[in-house]
Amino acid sequence: MVKTLSWLRWCAVWMSVILGVSCSEQSQQDPFQYKIAILGNPANPDVRYDTAQLAALRDLGFNALQLNIAWGARPADEPLNLEDIFYVPGIGDSVKVAARLQKMQQRAAIASQWGFRTIFHFGAPRVDSLYKILTPELIDIATEKNSIRKPEIIAKYVTLLQRLKKAIPELDDIQIYTFDQDAWVGSEFGNGPSDRDIPLHERIPLFLSVLTEAWAQVSPEGMVWWEPWEISAGEIYASIPSLPKEHFGMFLHSNIAEVQLTRPVDVWFKNTVRLCAEQGIPVVGEIFMASANEELEPLTHVAAPRLVAEELDAVGGVAQIAGVKEYFGLTPDLYDPNTLMAGLKLKHWGISIDEALAKLAEPFGEAAAPVLKGWEASAVGLSTFPWDATWRFRRLTINPAGIEVYHKWDLAHIEGAVAPSPSWKSTRRSLFMTTETESLDPWFFEDIELRSATSARKLKEAIASYDQALLTVQEEPYVSYLKANKEDLQRLEQMVTAVRCYCREANLTHLMRKYVAAGEKIPQSLIDRFDAIMKIDIVNQEKGYAPNAFGNRPASEMLALFHADPVSWVSTYLPYR
Repeated sequence: MVKTLSWLRWCAVWMSVILGVSCSEQSQQDPFQYKIAILGNPANPDVRYDTAQLAALRDLGFNALQLNIAWGARPADEPLNLEDIFYVPGIGDSVKVAARLQKMQQRAAIASQWGFRTIFHFGAPRVDSLYKILTPELIDIATEKNSIRKPEIIAKYVTLLQRLKKAIPELDDIQIYTFDQDAWVGSEFGNGPSDRDIPLHERIPLFLSVLTEAWAQVSPEGMVWWEPWEISAGEIYASIPSLPKEHFGMFLHSNIAEVQLTRPVDVWFKNTVRLCAEQGIPVVGEIFMASANEELEPLTHVAAPRLVAEELDAVGGVAQIAGVKEYFGLTPDLYDPNTLMAGLKLKHWGISIDEALAKLAEPFGEAAAPVLKGWEASAVGLSTFPWDATWRFRRLTINPAGIEVYHKWDLAHIEGAVAPSPSWKSTRRSLFMTTETESLDPWFFEDIELRSATSARKLKEAIASYDQALLTVQEEPYVSYLKANKEDLQRLEQMVTAVRCYCREANLTHLMRKYVAAGEKIPQSLIDRFDAIMKIDIVNQEKGYAPNAFGNRPASEMLALFHADPVSWVSTYLPYR
């Protein structure tokens, strides 16, 4: 039985892991100049700029820090725009604005003392209440008011950047979103007088050039990093020749559609890095390096360290890449196998994934084998889930694409529409199967059902492995983490199984409805199949991890209604939209 380790002993074990990496592994060339972290994440905005957090980040190998979480939902009232830290009359609360600025000043000073490059992330041009007005007509009104072709808007941001450096002298770099993050640029196909008819790739580079020149004047060693999120692949390619060539770089989601744990680096990412390199523009790729990520939010303890290593290998393997950046956020002084894997790779680039996994499992002693098995089953479970079906499967356990554990029965539909932005209307379809509100084919539902079934099976294997490991592991922080990991997997598996059941029930109802429409008897074989999946749904709903928050009829009640009158049931419920 493994003896209990104190926190200091745990740190010593981890350092022995780091120091035990062979010289040959250390000799391989590190592809990353920039290794950028974020403290805290939207699911757990634990933004502590203290010795424990900063020392842990440094020991993991990070050399730069994004100072604000900068997330659309504004967790913990984190700033999202420059107007959130500099009061502009009519925008926000001046007291809150001053408090946010003070936080950024404190964080920048502390991070600089620890030797980290500092970055402030914001969206510009700011569009008020962006997430409430995502319809083309309202967007036209908002973007016309804040058009980047208006001299007064450009002057506003030049002035704000000058104020930013003066207020936070320790700030090195800025990161700019021109779409999302409460920022948006008018469409050439819209009706805003200032922007219509003029392509984005002719407007945005000019705006960025002015801001880059302004920042270079006040921060000569600094960088402006542009995040071209929401812009199509073609618009990004077309923009690159006109972008600034000095004091400027790009942060990219690791594929055109998103940061996805299991799908890092696509052809767009490779092309963009290559095209930027021709212009001397450095590119940093964004990935998930923690157990918490946007796909799994609010779950924060799903360990799959192999996937983190594969993300780093994929981004680091792109020729002329300049750096890597955490996209969601880290709590580095808390035990997290995913973040520890990132640290191993960042400090010892040549280490193999198998060797890194073995080192990470060493502190578990005789339980190392089941822990490794659990990590691998989790990795496969996450990899086989159909994240690419729709962006709306993100935050999977919270009403994804209109499906809940206690799901609705009024129609069969998986929502794909997100936003009226250039890329959602074009390139995103290359990675997400549905990006609109559209009628879906039975084969679409079957694909989702079968992949979800495979994913759920692997997640159950991981849960069983952690049960085995917990028979012998007694020391902290491992016991608490394993328990939390198991609980998160149970919640995740319940949701994955709910997706499976919903899709199968929809297709079987469709098959039975065809017989009813033809005036024929429903075959008993289909009724038996429907019984089988409904019973799985009933058991799944009774696991107790997700409440019936919307008061939908449970599967047990719906199965009883079906048996009372199958013809009426299939004529009423789960029609395809």
